[in-house]
Amino acid sequence: MSIPKSFIDQVLDQTDIVDVVGRRVQLNKKGSNYWGVCPFHDDHKPSMAVNQDKQFYYCFVCQASGNSINFLRDYENLDFTDAVETLASSLGLEIPYEKTEIQDENDYSILDEAVKVFEAKLKESKKAISYLKSRNISGITAKKFQLGFSDDSWDSLYSSFEKRFEQKVMTSSGLFLEKNQKNYDRFRNRVIFPIRNIKGQNIAFGGRVINPDDEPKYLNSPETKLFNKSNELYGLYEARRETKKMDSIIVVEGYMDVIALHEKGIKNAVATLGTAVTSNHLSKLMRYSNNIFFAFDGDLAGEKAAWKALQNVLPIIREDTRIKFVFFEAGDDPDSYVNKHGDKGFIDLINNGQTLSEFFFSKVKKVDDINSLEGRSKIASYASELIRTINNVPLREAFISETSKICEIPVEKLISKPNQPKPKSSSAEVKVEQSSNTKQIASIYLIIHSVLTDRSLTQDPIFDEIKDDSSISFLKELREVIEVESDTLVSKLIERIKSKTLKELFSQAMVSEIKIEQEDARKMFFDCMNSLLKDEEDREESLKTKYNTGSISETERRELQQLILKKPEIDNEDKILLKNLSLKKD
Repeated sequence: MSIPKSFIDQVLDQTDIVDVVGRRVQLNKKGSNYWGVCPFHDDHKPSMAVNQDKQFYYCFVCQASGNSINFLRDYENLDFTDAVETLASSLGLEIPYEKTEIQDENDYSILDEAVKVFEAKLKESKKAISYLKSRNISGITAKKFQLGFSDDSWDSLYSSFEKRFEQKVMTSSGLFLEKNQKNYDRFRNRVIFPIRNIKGQNIAFGGRVINPDDEPKYLNSPETKLFNKSNELYGLYEARRETKKMDSIIVVEGYMDVIALHEKGIKNAVATLGTAVTSNHLSKLMRYSNNIFFAFDGDLAGEKAAWKALQNVLPIIREDTRIKFVFFEAGDDPDSYVNKHGDKGFIDLINNGQTLSEFFFSKVKKVDDINSLEGRSKIASYASELIRTINNVPLREAFISETSKICEIPVEKLISKPNQPKPKSSSAEVKVEQSSNTKQIASIYLIIHSVLTDRSLTQDPIFDEIKDDSSISFLKELREVIEVESDTLVSKLIERIKSKTLKELFSQAMVSEIKIEQEDARKMFFDCMNSLLKDEEDREESLKTKYNTGSISETERRELQQLILKKPEIDNEDKILLKNLSLKKD
């Protein structure tokens, strides 16, 4: 069953977001926005803006944003349908449900049935039970996580489901493979780990081999419409069942680590699912706890994973967030360590982990020789690039100060502090929040407001001048999101945006104090677009300068490579540069 889009629009049209939020959070009017303490993180100062004209809210700390439906979903932990039903009920409206060709119920049902099959096969398999016992996993823990087993048959699961589910549901489930016009079970001869979302719904599976000679060791379901590995964390549902307010969360690398820790009574462990820790993962983690511990293997892969997590957390870390990193010695991981040293030994190790700043500076000090002037200069440059991404002002200032001491460079010379730009026009009052690239952000805010004021601008050919690989390529999506002959509310437009970057900037722009009159919209739009396009043209020379001065980051190094490779003709100078860029850094 689904809800007609027209009815959702009707509910949003008749709902005042100030009333919805105001019934749950105390709001005070300031400027064009209402401000309140954000309920989605441990907020001590009002950081959430609610705009009545645009029917939109945005938190400047944790980036929670959206319309009335989004707010209710997050605040009351509702799914989309329940949130719409809540709003509709308050308006005295009844939802006119309509049937869909393939209902989500079937997509979940096939996975639920697969869990039952795998669980039953585990009970029948002596070798699978023996394996779990060898890993010190009890029957109670196995039942709690609904662990299962897939036999060695090529198609036993497919054969049992073939007559029970439509082929489209079978294909989209991720449980099967198709080769040479035949269908096979994806998981064979593996211990099965059902993957559940935060609501406890089965959305995917992980499988681990029992035979050490089999490959790959771990296998996950492919991404489906129910499963996005960049968003999901194994064990989070189970951890939340133990306590709604978790004092801390421990992030480990695999599902066996999670289960081993739960077995020993450490029930706040979660794991990523075959991917690095993403910004989405971190935002979700910080929603449920202020204390995040990363416990990774001490090898090169573990250190890289931890460093990636650190880089992703810097832009979104809050003042109340505490991050620590723990690395295990060779031959150990969370599973083996907790079995050797018990829960107390493991907790002691975690509590004595490196803080965010300790890990950061231990890493950047290794960039070059800290005892030489040239080395300190390179370290300062590398650290500064990362520090610029920190939006938490007190933390950024602390990192700048520490880098200044380490590199013996005055603070005022080390890094330029982000300013709050205030672009002015005769009819536009603009207040742009701090950003690592405030000029570009200010221009994007003004472009968004210009096209909302004059929607015909989305059809201008100037959008065709934006290259697909440019840093502002996401602006092209404005054409699809904003229809010329439409007065669709902003609170609905945001739902159409697919680009994470555009959605974030769109959200920020909607609660800014920007006001653009109809007669000024076109001039403002073209001035800002031309400015951005010119900046893109100057990008290659800027990156070459950074390369020559040794201040180019790894991301910028790759960007410069791509800019050169996309040229119709590459001259000798660029060929030499390209060769040098391709060389791995020491």
